[in-house]
Amino acid sequence: MGKPKRKTSSEPVSRERSPTNQEGVPTSKWALMALVLVVIVVYARVFGAGFVEYDDDIHVYANPMLNPLSMENVGRFWQHAYQGLYIPLAYTILAAIALFARVPAEMVSSINRVVTLSAGPFHLASIGFHIANTLLCYLLALRLVRNRTPALLCSLVFALHPLQVESVAWISELRGLSSAFFALGALNLFVLSRQARDKAAAASPQLLVASALLAMFSMLCKPAAVVLPLVALMIDRVALGTSWRRSAVTALVGLACVLPFAVITRSVQTLFPAGASLWWQRPFVAGDALTFYLFKVILPINLGVEYGRTPHSVMSHAWSYLLWALPVTLLVFSFVRRQRRPIAWLGSLMFVTFLLPELGLVPFTFQVHSTVADRYTYLSMIGLGLVVADVVVAIRSNIAMRAAGAVLVVLAVLSFNQAGYWSDNAAFLQHTIDVNPDVAFAHNNIGSLLLKQKRAGEAIEHFNRALELEPRNALAENNLGLALVQLRRLDEAVPHFRKAIELNPSYFKAYESLGAIYLQTNRLDAAVDSLKAALEIQPTEARALNDLGIAFMRSGQTADGLDAFQRAVGAEPGNPQYRANLGKALLQVGRTDEARAYLGD
Repeated sequence: MGKPKRKTSSEPVSRERSPTNQEGVPTSKWALMALVLVVIVVYARVFGAGFVEYDDDIHVYANPMLNPLSMENVGRFWQHAYQGLYIPLAYTILAAIALFARVPAEMVSSINRVVTLSAGPFHLASIGFHIANTLLCYLLALRLVRNRTPALLCSLVFALHPLQVESVAWISELRGLSSAFFALGALNLFVLSRQARDKAAAASPQLLVASALLAMFSMLCKPAAVVLPLVALMIDRVALGTSWRRSAVTALVGLACVLPFAVITRSVQTLFPAGASLWWQRPFVAGDALTFYLFKVILPINLGVEYGRTPHSVMSHAWSYLLWALPVTLLVFSFVRRQRRPIAWLGSLMFVTFLLPELGLVPFTFQVHSTVADRYTYLSMIGLGLVVADVVVAIRSNIAMRAAGAVLVVLAVLSFNQAGYWSDNAAFLQHTIDVNPDVAFAHNNIGSLLLKQKRAGEAIEHFNRALELEPRNALAENNLGLALVQLRRLDEAVPHFRKAIELNPSYFKAYESLGAIYLQTNRLDAAVDSLKAALEIQPTEARALNDLGIAFMRSGQTADGLDAFQRAVGAEPGNPQYRANLGKALLQVGRTDEARAYLGD
């Protein structure tokens, strides 16, 4: 009898002794350094980028909780929801960055706003988070596949795919990046806890507790992290070979940790009728979203922030009833081959699971604009990376590796180019319209930039287009009125300001605009009433205070006028026009010495 054959490393590993249950593969410092370098190179254009007129005002540079920054204001994020979301940790992180971003008040022409925060530190933090997430992705993949090459391929797909650019280049999505950081940390600790338990290490319970805490931190940055227990369950069963009983118990404990935060967020979130869908339509909406993402994964071009794929627009086409077949077919194919390619099966499951909260199966706020968005795919790219890496390694060919390298270079070039659209607000807005001409906010904001450049005729075209797309847009109505004022068509402007007030009674800018017209036409009582209405809503609005001061002075109410000018200068100390008006008012009441301090400017 011959000697028994020795089991070689090329033979398949048994289910009871899965790859990650064995001795781990040490990380490569060169791989980690390469990942850091490629992210820095690809996103180099983001370092010098500014704010964009797409929620950066709401979340950062005009966020009343960050301007001015105080511990009391930060505490309010933990006590109350903000903008329909309870994600206090994300806003606390933004507040921490704001400590290093404080600058003297200055006018930023690209967003037509006076700001006291620099965009630079926020972009630096975004790239830092993406680097950290890429490294965590590499470590997670390495623990799952026990091979440096597929782990590196997976993390490069995650780092370089153009669908990631929106999350990294958009300051407002620091919320998603920070959530992903804690989520990836939680998954890494979860896998380590399983490995520790298999080695009878005493650290296993502590690692599980730490993983659960990080999952809760992730939820406090973005509620989409609610799927983390499901992802852990998949890793448990597919990659680690853990029994159903132990996997299910761990997953249920994880759900108990994250579900309360999801319930809180759901209770404060606003859902708009325009984004609603019937229950039986939602699987078709989800199928359309998955097919859309698969298409963008393969051909990542014409990427934008709003695609207009609302439930209504999707269900108005017959093809929406068929698109679900493609992702379902791919999942079935992956399921059938799960024994031979378990990592590809796991990657497929992770890709879909990380998207679940935003597929439209459960309605969410942004569906009023679109069910799909690039930023929703951020963590799903780990699943894509696992599938790509598993397929490339399975081919076992130098040609496959070279082809993968070439694809990664193409992805890097596309991402570098895509990042350029975020470097300047005007370029961002124009690109948004180039991708989807039916985005109301982009037309309105381009119109605002044209108005700043004294190109009112061109601006009016964009404001009218914005109102065609969103007839109840108070901001566009107000801006259209301002454009007409610039053309000296005052009587035509008044109805637009009134319409803006009708659409949004708390929109102080419309009251302010209407008051300014009444002031120009010397209707002083009406001007005072409108400006006072604006200041009841926004007591520190400097322009309204200055105009109110002028109206009071013209009507002989000198004391009231002086008080209004003083408040205007207090709100904007560096504005020369407001200082001059205050100086003249002080002269008028005989306070010459005080007046010189303002007229001397």
